[in-house]
Amino acid sequence: MTAVHPIPTGAENVAAMTPSAYVTPDTLRAGDPQEHEMVHLSSGDDKFTIGSWRAQPYREYIESYPGDEYTRVLEGSVTLTTDDGTSHTFGPGDAFTLTRGWRGEYRVDEPLLKQFAIYVP
Repeated sequence: MTAVHPIPTGAENVAAMTPSAYVTPDTLRAGDPQEHEMVHLSSGDDKFTIGSWRAQPYREYIESYPGDEYTRVLEGSVTLTTDDGTSHTFGPGDAFTLTRGWRGEYRVDEPLLKQFAIYVP
């Protein structure tokens, strides 16, 4: 049976989140992300996920991003810097994609709340 499930926003969304741990000790370079998430929809094989994620300021270096992701920033900001020095900062209302295999620094500049859709083969 199909169903419609509203996605909570603002304080209601944050209150419903649970701790998560996408940032690993191997990738963390500075800060304490204190990650939390809420999964809104996931495929039966768990390869495709839509959710919300929040983190405190931190910096990590990612050798190879695990999947293809679409992100919309709701609060805060994040800066992505590739090895060649190309840098992009995204804030509230901005959207971006990361492709599987992306390599670079992922830096949360101020407390971040984002919604995402990711496919990890």
